[in-house]
Amino acid sequence: MSKATKVHKENSKMQKLLEEKGVDVKQFRPGDLIDGVVVSVSHGEILVDVGAKSEGIVSGTELGTEDKYFKTLKPGDNVIAMVVQSENDQGYMVLSLKRAEKDRKWYDAEVAFKDGSVLEATVVEYNKGGLLADCLGLRGFIPLSHLDRVHFANDIAKFAAGSESELKASLKVLSGKVLKVKIIEMDKSKNRLVLSEKDALGAYSEEARHEKLAKIKAGDVLEGIVTGIMPFGVFVDLDGVEGLVHISEIAWEKVNHPSNYFAVGSTVQVKVLGIDGESGKLALSVKRLTENPWEKAEEKYKVGTKVQGVVSKVVPFGAFVNLEKGLDGLVHVSETSGPLKEGEEVTAVVTQVDAENQKLALSIRQAEES
Repeated sequence: MSKATKVHKENSKMQKLLEEKGVDVKQFRPGDLIDGVVVSVSHGEILVDVGAKSEGIVSGTELGTEDKYFKTLKPGDNVIAMVVQSENDQGYMVLSLKRAEKDRKWYDAEVAFKDGSVLEATVVEYNKGGLLADCLGLRGFIPLSHLDRVHFANDIAKFAAGSESELKASLKVLSGKVLKVKIIEMDKSKNRLVLSEKDALGAYSEEARHEKLAKIKAGDVLEGIVTGIMPFGVFVDLDGVEGLVHISEIAWEKVNHPSNYFAVGSTVQVKVLGIDGESGKLALSVKRLTENPWEKAEEKYKVGTKVQGVVSKVVPFGAFVNLEKGLDGLVHVSETSGPLKEGEEVTAVVTQVDAENQKLALSIRQAEES
C-alpha cells in the first residue's frame, strides 16, 4: 500500500468526523490557484494539504527532472498549485505545480520583497535607463542609478559619450554577470519588478550612507560618478552617497539639456552646496568650481568698450550676444542696424553693465557709427 493510499484512508475518516460535526470544508474547481502545505514527498508523488475535504496530489510528469524546484520540496513547505481535477478515482484533488509556476515565482518575489532578502540576478541586456535581469525566474529591471559604482569604475572604464546606442554597446560587458540585488518595487498585474544592487550592498546601506553623509560638509569638493541624467539635472554617486547637480548648477551659461555636458558613467568633480530638503540628497554644483564671469564683468566690459560676440538668441525686442561662456549682453532692437540671426558674429559697444543683476547692454549701431 502506497503512502498516498494510507494518508487517503486516514483523511476519509477525518472527513466523516468533520461532516458529523458540521464543519464547512473548502471546495475547489479546475483552474483555481491554491496555497497548500506539503504533507509528504515520495519518489512518485507529493501530497499537499489544501484545506479541502481531501489532500491534493502531484504526480507523473509534474515531477520531471528538468526543474530542481520540485526536487527540493519537503514536508512543511508552502506551495502554490493549480487545480487540474477536483477529484480523481482515488478521491484526491489533482494538482499542477508547473501550471502555477509563474504565480509561485511572484509569490517568492513577494516574500523576498517583504523580508528585504538579498537575491541573485543575472544580467540579460541593457534597456533604456537600466539593465534587464533574470531574478527568481522573473524579468526584473535595475535602473542605472541603482548599480554599484564599481561597474562604472572598473567594468566600463571607457564609457560611451552618451547616446543610447553607445550606452547599450558599453554595457554589453555586464551581460551574464550575476549581481546581488534587493527588490525595491513590484507589481504583478503590470509584470513590473524593480531591483537595486545598491540596496543589497552594505556599503550603500542607510547606516553606511548616514555615516558618510555626516563627514561631508558644504564647500567640500568631491569626485563622483554620473549614474543618471534627467531633464532637470544629473545624479552623481559619491561613494555610496547620492547627490543631484540641478540643471541651474551645471554651467554659468544657459543649459538646454544635461546630456550635452555629461554621460552616464563619466567621472565628475562637484562642489557640495548642502542637503536638498525635498529629495534628501546632496545638492551639488559643477559651475561653482569655475569663476562666475559676471564677477569681473564691470572691470572687463566698461561702458564704451568695443566688443565682439556671437548672436546666441533673437527675441522680439532685440538679440542676445554671447561674449564669453556664461555672459550674454542684450542688443535692444533700437540699437541694431538691421536684422540679426543666431550664430552671426557682430561687433558692438558696451552701453551699460550691471554685474549684480547680471545685465549688460550693447549697441551695434554705435559701434558702426564710431
